[in-house]
Amino acid sequence: MWAVAGEAESSSSLLFVTSPYEPYVIDDEGRASGIFPDIVRAAFRGTHIRPEFQFVPWLRGEHEVQAGKAFGTFPYLKTKARVETFGFSGPIIYFFPKFFYNRSRFPDGFEWQTLADFKGYQMGGVRGYWYEQDFKEAGLTTSYVTSDRQNIEMLRIKRIDFTLIDELVGWNLIRRTAPSYIGSYAVAAKAESSSAFHLMISPDYPGGDKLTQQLNMGLGRIQQNGEYQEILERYHVPADYSVVPSLKER
Repeated sequence: MWAVAGEAESSSSLLFVTSPYEPYVIDDEGRASGIFPDIVRAAFRGTHIRPEFQFVPWLRGEHEVQAGKAFGTFPYLKTKARVETFGFSGPIIYFFPKFFYNRSRFPDGFEWQTLADFKGYQMGGVRGYWYEQDFKEAGLTTSYVTSDRQNIEMLRIKRIDFTLIDELVGWNLIRRTAPSYIGSYAVAAKAESSSAFHLMISPDYPGGDKLTQQLNMGLGRIQQNGEYQEILERYHVPADYSVVPSLKER
């Protein structure tokens, strides 16, 4: 059983569930690294809370957090449906999801203004991602899989026309899984959104309110002392992704 803050004087473990989503979350032979795990560890440093990370599929992770089996999961966007069920940390980092496509399919590029511009094309999505409802309401033809990696491969072999991925994640994934085909991929310039990622927190985890307050205090501390900036620089994150205004001006 996972210990709760304040139950013991020794360090207490706090469970987070997540899935690989480089560079935000990296599965390094079972050890979690990347922007989010590093930020969470830094936020709790100096406390008796010891974050632990477990890799599970996205939807399973959501269910475990909702059931109070884990304290939180990441990275997640706030949506109307989610805020009715889950709690959220303060903003961690902005992200800029863009539509990737096969360059040979659209040699002159592709520009869009609304989701309706994608009607008539085959979209590739990941089950449980934030855009499912929006795609449905826009009437898009979408085939869903369990990972962005599958959609990157589907783009390469032209089984789909587009997939929506954060730009950092998309290019990182292509460099890692299809480096010899990197020239085959392109991205529409217009971002689908520019929201911030958060940690999504269980509504029923024991002591969850106090833990969330402690987490947010830690986030504020590392944003002020420069450790947040150091983590972003470690993963070569552009300044526009920072939620700290002073960092964007540098």
